[in-house]
Amino acid sequence: MAKSRPADNSTHAPAGPVEVVVVTAHTGAGIHRSDVAESTAMEAELRSALPGGAQLTRSFGPANRLTERLQGTAQESVGTDLLSYFSVTGFSGSADELAEELAANDSVEAAFVKPPAEPPIAPDDSLEREAAAAPAEEAPPVTPDFSANQGYLEAAPGGINARWAWTRPGGRGQGVRVIDVEGAWRFTHEDLLLNQGGVIGGTQSTDLGWRNHGTAVAGEISADHNSIGVLGIAPDANIRAISIFGPGSAGAIRQAADALSAGDVILIELHRPGPRHSFQSRADQLGYIAVEWWPDDFAAIRYALGRGVIVVEAAGNGAENLDDALYDTRPSGFPSSWTNPFRGGAADSGAVVVGAGAPPVGTHGRDHGPGRSRLGFSNFGARVDAQGWGREVTTTGYGGLQGGPNEDLWYTDTFSGTSSASPIVVGAVACYQGISAAGSGRKTPAQVRSRLRSTGSPQTDAPDRPATQRIGNLPDLRALVGLIKVKDIKDGKAEKLEKVEIKEGKREKIEIKEGKLEKVEIKEGKREKLEKVEIKERDKIRDIDWGRIGGGGLGGFGGPQAEGPSAEDRLAALEGTVAELAHFIDQALRPDLGAGALGYDGLEDQSAQSKDEKDLKDAEKPAEG
Repeated sequence: MAKSRPADNSTHAPAGPVEVVVVTAHTGAGIHRSDVAESTAMEAELRSALPGGAQLTRSFGPANRLTERLQGTAQESVGTDLLSYFSVTGFSGSADELAEELAANDSVEAAFVKPPAEPPIAPDDSLEREAAAAPAEEAPPVTPDFSANQGYLEAAPGGINARWAWTRPGGRGQGVRVIDVEGAWRFTHEDLLLNQGGVIGGTQSTDLGWRNHGTAVAGEISADHNSIGVLGIAPDANIRAISIFGPGSAGAIRQAADALSAGDVILIELHRPGPRHSFQSRADQLGYIAVEWWPDDFAAIRYALGRGVIVVEAAGNGAENLDDALYDTRPSGFPSSWTNPFRGGAADSGAVVVGAGAPPVGTHGRDHGPGRSRLGFSNFGARVDAQGWGREVTTTGYGGLQGGPNEDLWYTDTFSGTSSASPIVVGAVACYQGISAAGSGRKTPAQVRSRLRSTGSPQTDAPDRPATQRIGNLPDLRALVGLIKVKDIKDGKAEKLEKVEIKEGKREKIEIKEGKLEKVEIKEGKREKLEKVEIKERDKIRDIDWGRIGGGGLGGFGGPQAEGPSAEDRLAALEGTVAELAHFIDQALRPDLGAGALGYDGLEDQSAQSKDEKDLKDAEKPAEG
């Protein structure tokens, strides 16, 4: 018997709580005992000034605990900044008037109204709305396997090479913990029963839109690997959640950071109305931006980064150029020290900001433009680090793919927005961190972000949406961990080798053109060209282990903050890798090669984390048979 889904099965959740943020006077220095006492007295004064029913919350937790939590972190020297943030919720009446009253206190530096946050699902998602409104058949006794619909799991450039990552040690996200910050979830879903830690903070919204959204996000990252439903990108990662209802967004980010360790991941699945349309909520979401633009959310992200936690943040669906000078203007209620974080540099939050790209043409029979091109609603700009699929994402929740009266059996084929894009990046990061932990060790937030920007499948042009409107590359786990492939092998000649970074965040090339290999050597920080050699009589070539060049799989990719061996060590490793290619060099140019070397066809993948010199020696020998 066909049954209709409940009438409230909406795709778009209502806005989050309205917050008035209060910033008290502070010194921008480390916390001393007297600072804690003064801040505690100020807290009592603020409480006495609030209207009935209003709740005052410290964004960074109890004042007497903050010193200990900041010890040894990058934020320790400016701890009084964090003592100064308070959030006011639960009040009736005008938020603007309350902010003005609180700002009149001589000990208050700033007070501003923070527009309600919303989940960044695509604003024009008619496909999802149609699916939600239509009657749905009772779910079958056993849910089918929908994983064939998850194109984002597949090989690059269409997908992120998740299936490849699962074959590597740690590549299913083992040991990595993720916390999703938004509004509500359904952790009783049939495909979210393993490695789920539930809601550990805040109060879940009872709204079905928020719940569908959180469930869809969790499914992308960590849906169980079984014979039904969908497959999570990082199924062995542990996922938990903190709701913004109660602590507010900054408070939720701070709580998440305290619950995680260095190398774990926070996902911020929120955006909010920006200054383009006077901070007003809109159904079309035009002008919505990433939450880091608000001072308290920015401080919370910096707090998390200071503890070594990776933060991934939706860029937002406002169709905004985040490089616009509009975002340089400080609103009247913001602290005088505020600067536009979208400009990067000293004001850079350190978060990984994610835009929404088109899936491959033909995914689910639809065309949203060239694969990896910017979707029209996605924000863009120099600050955006990476992209994920912003349409046609198959995951848990909503019920357009499989519905019925039981939410625990719902699936969708059309999750969207920077909402669907950000969990794809989080899943890739969790797999990468799992692989790194199994090798040389987890990477820092700066290293992970640099790696995401320097590898992956490049953004493409679309009509009226050129790649210069930056949303970044789609992650490619094979490249992210350090393994690359020779591509475009035609008529027995290797025509192209992917670019790699070798030293100090600078992009160096080893490039094959018209069958010729250009070897690049690093000496004293300079790039010097050596010989060119022909590569012939070869229709495939094995992956090259750039982990040995970059030091544990990252090394020279991380810019000034990266870890890795010296230039001399990298040079030695590079020369060893080029020696591996010698098997495919024309014998006329290398008379020392035997005939067996040119016919060698038995090369296997090498671990991106391996540092065993024996691998290099073995790779120079012809394979048996």
